[in-house]
Amino acid sequence: MTSSSGVKRSLKDRVILCANCDATRTLSVSTSGNLVCAACGSDNWMHLPITANVKESVSIKGELTVEEDLTIEGCVEERIELKDHNLWIGPHGKVSAKIHAKSVIVAGEVVGDIHAGEIVEIKMSGSVRGNISCPRISIVDGAKFQGRINTEKRAETTSGPHSPKTRIFRLSRSAS
Repeated sequence: MTSSSGVKRSLKDRVILCANCDATRTLSVSTSGNLVCAACGSDNWMHLPITANVKESVSIKGELTVEEDLTIEGCVEERIELKDHNLWIGPHGKVSAKIHAKSVIVAGEVVGDIHAGEIVEIKMSGSVRGNISCPRISIVDGAKFQGRINTEKRAETTSGPHSPKTRIFRLSRSAS
């Protein structure tokens, strides 16, 4: 088995996101043997497994409940429920919904509230207009965000939403 076939097998059924050109790409092997973005040559990339996919030509209106990781490149409206799974909204994805997932990565457009158990990441091409509730957040320089962020985990006590322990941030950020 050659190393290139091992690479193909390990990256099969995955989305490769280049952080420099901020788009879904394929990888190639550089002269030094490293995996790099086929478009710009950057080694600053990440891969995400795909198990369920809403393609660019698909539009869904209603409640979408998925028991595995989900990638959205099309349009989804109303509600997305992923429980303990990851949601990837690709560069062409347009979501107008309330989202509940373990982690959410936005490279497309979201209008609606996001509730994540672990992290929300907004990539350079990403745009979010709505409230975000999660323990960790990452907003890349150049990304667009308008809304409120609550990074406090939900207390199991009877403390109210405006208790002194709650941290709420109000941000409005857009690229010029």
